[in-house]
Amino acid sequence: MPASVKKGAPAQPPSAVTSLHDAPSKPSSPSRGLRFWLIILSGCLVDSCTALDSTIIATALPKITTKLHGEQQYVWLANTYVFSCTAVMPFVGQTSNIFGRRVPMIISVILFSLGNAIAGASVNAPMLIAGRVVSGLGGGGVFVLQDLIICDLVPVRERAMFLGIRIAIATVFTILGPILGGVLAQRSWRWVFFINLPFAGVALLIMVPFLRLKYKREPSWKKAVARIDFLGNFIFVCAICAVLLGLIMGGTQYAWSSWHIIVPLVVGFAGWIAFHFHQASPICKEPSMPPLLFKNRTSVTCLVLTFISNSLMQWIVFFLPVYFQSLKGASPLKSGVDVLPFSVLFVPLAILTGGLIAKYGKYKPIHLIGFGFASVGCGLLSILDGGSPKVQWIWFQLLIAIGVGFTMVSILPVMQASLPESYVATATSTFAFVRNFGFVWGVTIPAVIFNARVNRNLHWIDDDTTRARLSNGGAYGYAGTGEINRLESNVKAQVHDVYASAMETMWQAAAAMAAVAFFLVFLEQDIELRMDMETEFGMEDEKKVQETSLPK
Repeated sequence: MPASVKKGAPAQPPSAVTSLHDAPSKPSSPSRGLRFWLIILSGCLVDSCTALDSTIIATALPKITTKLHGEQQYVWLANTYVFSCTAVMPFVGQTSNIFGRRVPMIISVILFSLGNAIAGASVNAPMLIAGRVVSGLGGGGVFVLQDLIICDLVPVRERAMFLGIRIAIATVFTILGPILGGVLAQRSWRWVFFINLPFAGVALLIMVPFLRLKYKREPSWKKAVARIDFLGNFIFVCAICAVLLGLIMGGTQYAWSSWHIIVPLVVGFAGWIAFHFHQASPICKEPSMPPLLFKNRTSVTCLVLTFISNSLMQWIVFFLPVYFQSLKGASPLKSGVDVLPFSVLFVPLAILTGGLIAKYGKYKPIHLIGFGFASVGCGLLSILDGGSPKVQWIWFQLLIAIGVGFTMVSILPVMQASLPESYVATATSTFAFVRNFGFVWGVTIPAVIFNARVNRNLHWIDDDTTRARLSNGGAYGYAGTGEINRLESNVKAQVHDVYASAMETMWQAAAAMAAVAFFLVFLEQDIELRMDMETEFGMEDEKKVQETSLPK
């Protein structure tokens, strides 16, 4: 047995790993009954409320902050959910290997619901922050376990198709979130949080009787708990919170050169390195991020591609509206309508991608097309200015949508197929963490580029007041105020030049990042995506479920 497979996974013969690549698979889908589809339905309901929760607060937060007098805690109100959600993911992946998927999933949904109930009932800012921490712990568990449950129920080759359905539903609610947040904030901001409870409640009513998946039980709770990597998870949580703190406050509350940003980033990345040393050491009996994940060429490539893909998606979602608001004079609502070509197309493309992989079992052409179109599309965005016609920016968005749609759900199954089946949980939780981490960097990287370019070219603007408003990160928010349209014509033209130059550089950087991903695809191995199921975590027998569900 290879030494790298000893840690964090049940022992298996050497042939177990090679069979992933060499053994022929029989393309026959397993039969699926009502219980299978009820589990999928409950997952879609949970996806709906977690997706809604991630965006509905964006438009409502300013009013919530004012109502609770939490202006001084704004950065925590806005980001504690991201902190707790991202940091808990490896822990959830490991515990789901030990205790199965059912109990952690139900606990995660309960925590998510409890956190929203606390947030909705908040009477001050600290109470709301506490509620968001609790809901983030639940949300992080949901993000990991939803992917895992799909992997337990369907073979590798069909996973992208089912993940695409989930992404489609989540995206619809992500788009609806800001609109609902604005409406509810005008009536009762508490319903920004309470609105998630019915979705989660119905999902729980389905999960409790029907979400019954097999797993290898330990003889006692003591032995089960002893398998948890408490030290490693503690180091990881502290390190990632420090990194996220630096990334979120950098360029907003403090300058990037400030010690308030440098210290948490240095400490966080040092802790992250220490965490990986711990995972490879004899002290760690069962790693939450096994070293094998980073020794496998395809696995590492998939993690890098995931980071780039999700960074680019956030990049586009956050900064494409800035183009319409700054250079086209659109309101925030109108800019939301203007980005619909991207938002509407990439959802069905994600589903189509899953269907293509399920039918043909090929993924490298899809990844090449995806990152190729993303690179070309971002490069074309860099030529847009205030006079660009509608047909131009619509077609450019469609090209980018192809790029995002083709890479959104097609990477995880490849990573799983490149590893032993016993690594599915830790691989999926690591993938989920990298995906969320990509979301954070997808705002940070373009913001740094954009603000640096704006600051560099501020001397183009004659008006001192306008220069002050745009400096040190102010340009992003200034675009949505509508004040650009009220400037004198000569100053307005100068401001347009500053924005156009900053966005040109920013989109060129995005195109370069997508191009890097395009060439990285060639490092992926050609692995057969199996249609057979090789998992210890499939659905329990129907007869056993009925027996355990009957009153005694």
